[in-house]
Amino acid sequence: MPAPSGSEIGSLAKSAMQSASLRGENAPDLATALGDTCGQAFMLFVNMAMVSPGIPAAAPPPPGSGSTVGPGMMLPPPAGGPGASQIEPIAKGLLASNKINGEQRDALAKAIAQTVEQALILFTTMVQVAPGMAIAGFTTTAPGSLMGAAPAKPLLQPIALGFLQAGGIRGENAPDLAGAMAETLSNALTQMMTRLKVSPGIPSSPGATAGPGRLL
Repeated sequence: MPAPSGSEIGSLAKSAMQSASLRGENAPDLATALGDTCGQAFMLFVNMAMVSPGIPAAAPPPPGSGSTVGPGMMLPPPAGGPGASQIEPIAKGLLASNKINGEQRDALAKAIAQTVEQALILFTTMVQVAPGMAIAGFTTTAPGSLMGAAPAKPLLQPIALGFLQAGGIRGENAPDLAGAMAETLSNALTQMMTRLKVSPGIPSSPGATAGPGRLL
């Protein structure tokens, strides 16, 4: 499975919350809900992700064989992944099923969804398709790898805190919660990057790929 599962991300979230000193009775349930939300969002991302055409290639005719020689880019959400509006109902349902039912539940679900969307947008801008995909007959014939680095916690934490505060979640634990969300997302996206491959079968011209690619 290329995307980390909800249970895998939930474990990351529990560790992040413990390191942020979030140890209330609802902390494990919140970690589970956050992990499952991210797990479902990442599955949607893998299914929706699109590698942009135009990756530099060297495949002279005949026979149109060679390899890609430059990096490729991915489309950001919402075209290339789930937007916040798709993630928010998932988060609401998972918070409710994990008995997170306070008056700020909906605001928390919205903040989680917005943060996950922004994390995926950053992922698609910071992570690229590595050069070196084999081409034969003007089509890539082997899986490609990703290169770069997933967004780190220090980049994601102020984003998460901003969304929490915008939703009225401003208690003394809000910065710690933002930090735990950011750490969870950074670690999970790093895992996903190492697992994902670019599916073969991308059409190519002699000088660049000529069609979109998908992830697997």
